[in-house]
Amino acid sequence: MKISRMALILLMVAILAGGAVSSARGDCILCKGGSAENQQDVLKGEWAAFMGNENASKEVMISTGGLVNPRYNREHSSSLQSKKADDSAENQADSRESSSGSQPSASKTVNDAIPRGSDFTAMLASFDSINSSDIVLDISPDASEYIPGAINVPYTDFVEKDGTLKSVSKLASILGDAGISETDSVKIAGECQPCGGGPSAATFAYAVLKYTGQKDVKVIDGSIDDWVSEGRPTSSSPARLPAKEYAATIDADLMATYDFVHSGTAQIIDARSETEFKAGAIPGADNMPYGMVLDGKRLKDEAALKELFSSLRKDQPVVVYTNTGVKASMVWFALKLLNYDAKIYTWLDWKSHLPRLNIALKEAYANPNPAKIGDVVHITALFEGVNGSSSSRMQDAGRNGSEAVLTVKGCATCGFGSPQGYADLSSSDGTVKIGATTQAQRASAQKVFAVSAQLHSSPGESISKVVMKRVKSDSDEFVGIWNANVAAGTYGVDIIATLGDITETFPDALWIKVAGTSKYKNLENE
Repeated sequence: MKISRMALILLMVAILAGGAVSSARGDCILCKGGSAENQQDVLKGEWAAFMGNENASKEVMISTGGLVNPRYNREHSSSLQSKKADDSAENQADSRESSSGSQPSASKTVNDAIPRGSDFTAMLASFDSINSSDIVLDISPDASEYIPGAINVPYTDFVEKDGTLKSVSKLASILGDAGISETDSVKIAGECQPCGGGPSAATFAYAVLKYTGQKDVKVIDGSIDDWVSEGRPTSSSPARLPAKEYAATIDADLMATYDFVHSGTAQIIDARSETEFKAGAIPGADNMPYGMVLDGKRLKDEAALKELFSSLRKDQPVVVYTNTGVKASMVWFALKLLNYDAKIYTWLDWKSHLPRLNIALKEAYANPNPAKIGDVVHITALFEGVNGSSSSRMQDAGRNGSEAVLTVKGCATCGFGSPQGYADLSSSDGTVKIGATTQAQRASAQKVFAVSAQLHSSPGESISKVVMKRVKSDSDEFVGIWNANVAAGTYGVDIIATLGDITETFPDALWIKVAGTSKYKNLENE
């Protein structure tokens, strides 16, 4: 059955649209924040190849003996011929320069594009360094092409559903079942496309293997796209190895503990986005988003990394954290390359040790929504106690596992230091009364329950912060006003509740759509 070119075009459009919708709705627990645009890089590449070929349906994947070479499609795409012509012209110019007496420049591969010092080879492997005695471990979830002979263990297999690292016994079982022993030479490839690409998944897998006791392990310095651009073949499916016994030996110094971080002895780097950092962070942490160590999808050169970390002391440990530690591993990896005493930590673990407000966000909405550019938008948040009643229980889980419970009678968010009264913290029975007004009680009342709304764009860029006020003295309803003087688009709202040093964030509590034009300024084209 023959299919017309128009039918094929419509089919490809449907596939791309479906992928975009899936990416917009999907949210990897380990990599929140990846953009839908980055997630569609591969599909867009296939679409470009299709549009450039009359016989593209046959050339999307050329198989020979189990190997495929995606470069074939690129070379036969008319949309790339202009670039090929430019490259040819540049080569001719180089040839003329050489014939005139100048020395020709050495040809460069992708792996040569970023200078690497000799110290980097202990942790980074070039393409040419891969040999038959190595096990190439690709950690990409749902990859479509691999380095020939590579086995596949998605990096997400190393974590539980809640984002915490699996036990060492489970990790050893996963590696052994994949055909890896602790004495093998392992080189790690791959990336997480839903995360927007980049080596964070590979550096995380590197950290996991080092944690379990793998001595000879490196990260391959370049992506599968870099591999293909050098004309190297790929395999359409991963290889399989016989299972082995993996004898794990834990490297406990690699992962930081709550006690260590809380002690204040380490320098702390928050490698999350600026928006996440502002919503709540470990006290004393400096914000260094993980992308700062990257040049495209590869780690920056040694000089650039030294400049980036120039404010850090080498005689003091460094702790790097993100929500689950995956992207923190990228900054940690760069620090280890420069011989820093670095450890990985997670925001999840830090939060699990903090006192909790134990309130729930019952409802959040905006009016108007959708709004027009320049509108005054009222953002409302309604809280309730965790048990759905009008009282809250604040639990301070101590590091020794004991739990001190304070029950506050009254509304779920009036808490300590509400404008209507103060809590007598000296009560011996664990129940406090709102309304005491001694000087000491007023001093403790400086811990005021506060609510704010943090607005951000779809990619996660911080837009503005709105302070919210309690509607009535005895209610758990808060309202804030946002002037929508922004470009047309959809904006997320994080609701942030704070009581003293305790912060509870309710991410993406609602989304506000802004459309139209402003009577003050033409913002929609910015």
